[in-house]
Amino acid sequence: MEVKVREAREDEMEEVTRIFEESFTGSYRYWAIRDLPYTYVLVAEIGGEVVGTAELYCKRTREYGRVGVIYFLAVRRSYRGRGIGSLLVKDAEKLFRSWGCRYSAASTQSSNRASLTLFKKLGYRVYRKNTREFGILVSALYAYEDDVIFLKEL
Repeated sequence: MEVKVREAREDEMEEVTRIFEESFTGSYRYWAIRDLPYTYVLVAEIGGEVVGTAELYCKRTREYGRVGVIYFLAVRRSYRGRGIGSLLVKDAEKLFRSWGCRYSAASTQSSNRASLTLFKKLGYRVYRKNTREFGILVSALYAYEDDVIFLKEL
């Protein structure tokens, strides 16, 4: 199984949208789809099929400088547990470095065990709500519904 990670093409946005619809509910689904035109989108493909996606952007913060944000990350249910999420995050980190970002960050809810496991495994620090770091980064990540922020120095 060779996984190729690359920038999404315009003609793949419907497929990216379907992956978000399958992966998220409520406001997470709404914002993931609504903000597609304003973010940089990576896709993971296997044999020409888009099986995962990540929405990215860079934000300057006073305390951390340029921070690359993994805004949304999703993998088709039938492909989960195969390392595709890890590949998307690692490629996002490479891209963030090329953009001059000093850090990579993401957020989630503490009930999302898959994200907690993934980001910890990849060397991210975990900051919970009511910590100083969470307070510093919450607005840059638009993490108002989340209670966990992940941060990694690049």
